[in-house]
Amino acid sequence: MNGKKSIMLLMIAIVLLAGCSTKQAERTEIAADSELSEAVAAAASASSITQYLVVDSTALGKQMKVNVYVPKGYSKERKFPVLYALHGKNGNENTFFSNGLNINKRADKLIQSGEIEPLIIVAPEYDNSYGINSSSVLAEKNEYRLGMYEDYLIEDLIPIIDTNYSTVAGSEGRYIGGISMGGYAAFHLAFTYPDLFSKVGGHSAAVWKDTPDYLSWLYEGGQAQSEVDPVMLASTTDLSGLSIYLDHGDKDHKHIIEGNIALLEQLDMVKATYENHISSGGHNNKYWSSQMDNYLRFYAGNNKSGQ
Repeated sequence: MNGKKSIMLLMIAIVLLAGCSTKQAERTEIAADSELSEAVAAAASASSITQYLVVDSTALGKQMKVNVYVPKGYSKERKFPVLYALHGKNGNENTFFSNGLNINKRADKLIQSGEIEPLIIVAPEYDNSYGINSSSVLAEKNEYRLGMYEDYLIEDLIPIIDTNYSTVAGSEGRYIGGISMGGYAAFHLAFTYPDLFSKVGGHSAAVWKDTPDYLSWLYEGGQAQSEVDPVMLASTTDLSGLSIYLDHGDKDHKHIIEGNIALLEQLDMVKATYENHISSGGHNNKYWSSQMDNYLRFYAGNNKSGQ
């Protein structure tokens, strides 16, 4: 996949609004990657910034919103790891930057204290899609969205980030994680493309021991369930290059807990490297907010790629 070619195909929108709420963000389009790169470096040299992008996805045939956190001290002379943070069902690109999660403010604090290395955080809109290729054309199925969402995240989004930002463009500097539905998507993508990522996290991941009937569409997109379902993928994929993080609250939904246990059993069978955490809380923003610092420590706490 050619990043320079991708930038010609994908229009980017950006406004630099350091310290502003994502709900107040306006999104304006620019076309030149050099202009974006220079604007990013100039703004981030003094303080961290959150940027609000719009990309034209060729995989989906529509525009998608993306929020990007760039740490204080960012410059083109240094390479930074990237965390792709995937929202849960009915969420959007703002989820990680609001609702008490405030991943940008949490990252600021932990970077300042030296607990984590500076990193870029990318939070994309990807609808209620579970991040899979479920249909060759956009479609709706009740409250869910079908389309080539896997291709959007892998073939559209990652190249545009690597082209426009000073990233560690190898797996050692690329992480992915998500909450609830986003945990399913993160595991699906990392287990499908283990050469693209070095760390993956599922936070109250909506993975399934037995997929409910209302989600049967997940496996009707031309691939067998074994090629999509993270629990099944875990038993057939070489996960030796991945560090894996699972967690959920002790009051989470029964099916979430059972699904996570099923995934852990598969990880044990293949002797994958993982850590599993169960803490007080339910399936909600209050729980994820209480764990956000731990999530960031997992992704960036031991990273030295940008040094």
